[in-house]
Amino acid sequence: MVEKLYYVDSYLDQFEAKVTKVVGEKIFLSRTAFYPGGGGQQNDIGEIDEAKVTVVGREQDDIYHTVPEGSFVTGQTVRGEIDWPHRYNLMKGHTAQHILFRAMQEQSPELTVRKVDITPEKKSLFFNGVMTWEMLRTALTRTNEIILSDLDVKAQIIKKDSPELENVRIKADRIKGEAVRVMRIGDFDSAACGGLHVARTSEIGGVTIEKLVSGGQASDWEVQFDLGFSGLIKTSQLSLTAISISNMLGCPYENIESTVRNLKEEAQDLTEKLEQACSRQLDSLIPEKIGDFQLYSAILTGSDRKTLNEYASKLIRKKGTIVMLADVSDTAYMLLGCNSKISLDCASLLSPGLEMIGGRGGGKKNFAMGGGSEISKLEEAFNSVKQTVTEKIASEFSCS
Repeated sequence: MVEKLYYVDSYLDQFEAKVTKVVGEKIFLSRTAFYPGGGGQQNDIGEIDEAKVTVVGREQDDIYHTVPEGSFVTGQTVRGEIDWPHRYNLMKGHTAQHILFRAMQEQSPELTVRKVDITPEKKSLFFNGVMTWEMLRTALTRTNEIILSDLDVKAQIIKKDSPELENVRIKADRIKGEAVRVMRIGDFDSAACGGLHVARTSEIGGVTIEKLVSGGQASDWEVQFDLGFSGLIKTSQLSLTAISISNMLGCPYENIESTVRNLKEEAQDLTEKLEQACSRQLDSLIPEKIGDFQLYSAILTGSDRKTLNEYASKLIRKKGTIVMLADVSDTAYMLLGCNSKISLDCASLLSPGLEMIGGRGGGKKNFAMGGGSEISKLEEAFNSVKQTVTEKIASEFSCS
């Protein structure tokens, strides 16, 4: 069985070993310091005899090293070198994740970890349970207090049936064998873990939160975090942005959240009133009579576009009905629809107008819609399309 040097000394970045097997680009060694990944921590990379190691993984009870440009034979003595900055970043990220989750669990004891993703580019913790921004703020402060306390981080092997595991975060169904590897962070946290960690919490240099978002199908929540100087730079920029926003809003820095919340509620209230006004305007539309046809048309402001589409779809069920509507909000929007028995190509007729507002659209022959960014040209585009439609109706079509 391969000797796992990364468990003997996680700071070991160079070693010698014998090649025990070669299978294509994969080589197997008698001993290795390359961590094959696990527990959400990405695998190590580096070099073996100066040839790049791109992937390290487990294969039954052995560990393989993918070396695409290497040339090795069984029995050969080789020298391995870990990409230390890569490894050390992952070690710090993994220990930080343990501390952050435990601090979050202090605020919300029912939290459970669903998934961990620790890479140099992104560090995420996926979890289920209740977590508010205030809870996360408190947990983050606690996390950095623990980091600055310079606590010991030590691995301990404990028998699976030992009462010592009662106070250890552990998923017993995932443990294989009769013993459990437990990572202890001072007296603050103890968790079953097969990953690699720093020796002292102060090495992490601090944790910053980047995002708290839905975990999608994986979990209730995903919290993304960063470490050390990189996190400090991002946090400094965010702090300046927050100060700038507080100046724009004319409120103290510490009141930004409540001010934005109030503004959001006011905006929602205004949006609802505007939508109600648009609905009333739609309900009061009087069609223009053009021969046997009825043409409903209007330009609205701030209407819900789904409502416009539904309203138009309902109207064109009537025999001889054509509907042309437009809306101005953040962008310009137009739609053109007609009863299915009217042989009018709405998509072709609307297309020139959409081009005028710098946009494009889609839909069916009897119902087309689209939007563009040139709001100032909407009225001109709308009137141009409407004129073309009116002329076609008057000169070419009759109601079937």
